[in-house]
Amino acid sequence: MPQPRPHASDSHAAVEADAEGEAVGIAQALADPDREFRSGRTGENDRTDENDRTDENDRTDENDRTEQKEPTMLLARMAEAVYWAGRYLERAECTARIVQVHSDAHVDMPIGQDVGWEPLLAIAGVDSEFAERYLAEPGSGGGGPTEEDVIEFLLRGEGNPSSILGAIASARENLRTARPVVPREAWEACNTLWLVCCDNLAETESRQERVQWLRRVIAGCQRINGILLGTMSRDEAMSFLLIGQNLERADLTTRVLDVRSENLQPKRGDDPYDAVHWMAVLRSLAAYQPFRRAMPARPQGGSTLRFLLQDARFPRAVSACLTETRAQLKSLARAEEAIDACNNASMMVATAAVSRLTLSGLSEFLDEVQVAVAAVHDRIDETYFRPTFVGWQPESVAS
Repeated sequence: MPQPRPHASDSHAAVEADAEGEAVGIAQALADPDREFRSGRTGENDRTDENDRTDENDRTDENDRTEQKEPTMLLARMAEAVYWAGRYLERAECTARIVQVHSDAHVDMPIGQDVGWEPLLAIAGVDSEFAERYLAEPGSGGGGPTEEDVIEFLLRGEGNPSSILGAIASARENLRTARPVVPREAWEACNTLWLVCCDNLAETESRQERVQWLRRVIAGCQRINGILLGTMSRDEAMSFLLIGQNLERADLTTRVLDVRSENLQPKRGDDPYDAVHWMAVLRSLAAYQPFRRAMPARPQGGSTLRFLLQDARFPRAVSACLTETRAQLKSLARAEEAIDACNNASMMVATAAVSRLTLSGLSEFLDEVQVAVAAVHDRIDETYFRPTFVGWQPESVAS
């Protein structure tokens, strides 16, 4: 257990005690004439003591080097927990941002130009689960998804693991499992975020208060990521965290582009709201300002697609996410199959003819990219989280 830190009052007491002890020693030496008193040593004794201290220091340093603790092997359970913590934190932050931007666009767009609330379900990949719970209920009216139902399902829907609250809860549980390898402050920050979101669920019922709830989620996830990146050791655990984070980013970027592709295809004549749609896509991925810095021109189909797919400097572009994933995989053992899958996905994105995709085939191409990104996850899962041991048999069978 660490010793208590010294305070100014403790220092003064120590000095006074040392002075008192030295005075007592001098008095005892003077009272006993047969006792030799020395206030210090000189000559040969000094050299002998100095040599003794040098030898002792050398032995101490050698023992320290010998007893240095070797790196601890990362357990598969810990690696999987850190990996999914990175994915769920990214999922919660991105979903909150997508819902916020979509709510703003829904209010700003004129009547007849809005795309409704159903695209949010497709981006999250929960449209079938939503239909089973809401549209199949008696008295649902058979109409399309309403704003209230979609918001409830995406923000706090029970039985929806991809909801914002569900993602935060899953990240919290995985960080709790991985506490031996992650900073304690990260789990505490995630636990606080989950408690605050649960205590303020009433805010999600109105549009104005919903914005504050969503912003709190985004800021909380960014804070947790900052704690992890600022205080976590650069070891295998950090590699799995970054791999999960970047794969989730790549997947969500392709999902947003895939769902929005139908409304983003060029139409005959000038569409006055074309730039507005592309701006909403960029803002959904926190990419509007980086895009304007890289390409000062007005957002258009070709330039925006090229930026979100192939830009190597924007951390949420698909190409940049796959590059970071490959770099982290190279630091792990037995990652050959996962690296090959990552190279295949990177090559698919890098060689894409974006100018032709803006005319046709964008949705099919994005589906292929999503399959390639999922293949990277599958290789990681098979190699590290659920490895198969070739030729292994239980003792009862072998005997």
